Parts: sequence; structure tokens; C-alpha cells
Amino acid sequence: MRAIAIIPARYSSTRFPGKPLATLRDRTLVEWVWSGARSAKLVDRVIVATDDERIRDAVLAFGGEPVMTPDDCPSGTDRVAAVAAGLDAEIIVNVQADEPLVTGTSLDRLVAAFEDPAVEAATLREPFEAVGDLFDPNQVKVAVSPSGDALYFSRSAIPYFRAAKGHLTFDYRASLFERPEPLEGYWKHVGIYAYRKDALLQFARTAPTPLERAESLEQLRLLETGRRIRVLDSDFRSVGVDTPQEMRRAAQVLDEREARREAMR
Repeated sequence: MRAIAIIPARYSSTRFPGKPLATLRDRTLVEWVWSGARSAKLVDRVIVATDDERIRDAVLAFGGEPVMTPDDCPSGTDRVAAVAAGLDAEIIVNVQADEPLVTGTSLDRLVAAFEDPAVEAATLREPFEAVGDLFDPNQVKVAVSPSGDALYFSRSAIPYFRAAKGHLTFDYRASLFERPEPLEGYWKHVGIYAYRKDALLQFARTAPTPLERAESLEQLRLLETGRRIRVLDSDFRSVGVDTPQEMRRAAQVLDEREARREAMR
């Protein structure tokens, strides 16, 4: 199967204008993402899809391959689909331009999932470590079936454990609910996807669905239209950068990751 990774990168952002070109250490955010995607062994090509010449020029400067897209694409998925339509590939990987810690290993896991002919889309998950994050609507949760397919995505804390022992409540008077081990039974969705090309193009042509509009989560459109989404474990700690403050958090996690690698040598 020929797999191509596409990184949708737009300059305009309400909370963080110019985000793809923001500097994390000595590289731009988009270059970090591109480098991670390039390290995947099962990805044949990496493209940055953008509507902005500044991003195009930056990608060319670090040796990447940019493709210009219309400036009226309503979402990153639509931008990816606009490029994918003209590509010769069976698998399209949508790598968000705000995930600087993405690894090639995780992308390889997504691509390998399509060895199962029943899989039409695949995505990633990771454990929650902070109880407070469960009650943050910006942290999307996913419930997964025993077979590994997504049952539902939500901004609410799912599943609800009725037994008092298993259910967690958030005390806003407390400081940080950090634990040394993951929270059992809760999974954070990491918004990186792979699709069979025809499934992606059909998804982009389909109108938003009721649950998608209710939760403002476009992946629910796949579930509501009968598509199967395989969910794989990520091997990196996701730090989606939406604000300048989260850039500092990404730098901290990057430092921790490199310290662990150094300790293992």
C-alpha cells in the first residue's frame, strides 16, 4: 500500500496567528511535524498543504514539499482531501501541523492498521494522566470496543463508571490532579488520522452530521455514516499547540523526552 502523509498548515488562526511558523527551539512548528512524519518507514511521501506563501517558502527552505491549496478550505481535513484527490496513493495520513512531538512509529502503526481490509480509517489514543484533563472540553475522549474500533468521541468524560470506586469527580478547589500512573479506563484522543483515500474523499463530500454538530467533532461524521475507525496506541505524549503557552509546554515535554533517551544510553 502506498501511503502519503499530508500536513495541513494555515497561517490564519484566531488564538495563534502564524502558528506553523512559530519557533520551537531552533525549528518552526511545521518543521518539527514534518521531521516526525519523515521518520515513518511506511510513509512514502510527506506533503505540507498550505494556502499561505510564507509557509510554502519556509517549507521549501528546510527541504520539504509544499502544495498550495485554496484559501477557503473550511477545515484541515478538507485541505488534506483537496491535495489527496490528485495523488496516487491508497492511504492518506492527516498529520496535524500543531503536533510537534509526533513520531514516525505512531504513523507506521496507523498505516499498518490497513492490512485489515475492514479498516477505513484509523487514529491514535493515549492515556490520561491528569484528572483535571478529563473535565476539560478541549481534551477529547474516546471509547473503544474490545476489537479496537472507536465507539464514540466526546468532549465529556467518557465512560461514566457508575460504581463510586471507579468514577472520578473533579474538585476545583484542588490544585493539579497528577498521578504517577495513567488513569485506568479513560483515553485521550490524539487527532492524527489515516484514511483509505476513497473514504477520505467521501467523508469530505458528506455534510456535517447531528452528533458532529453537537460535539463539534468532525470524526463523529465517520461514525454516524457507518465508517469504522480503528484506534491505535500512540507512542508519544501529544501536546497539541493552540496557544503560545502550549509552545512552552511542548518544549518542556521535548526536554523530558530527550532526557529519557539520554538516560537510556
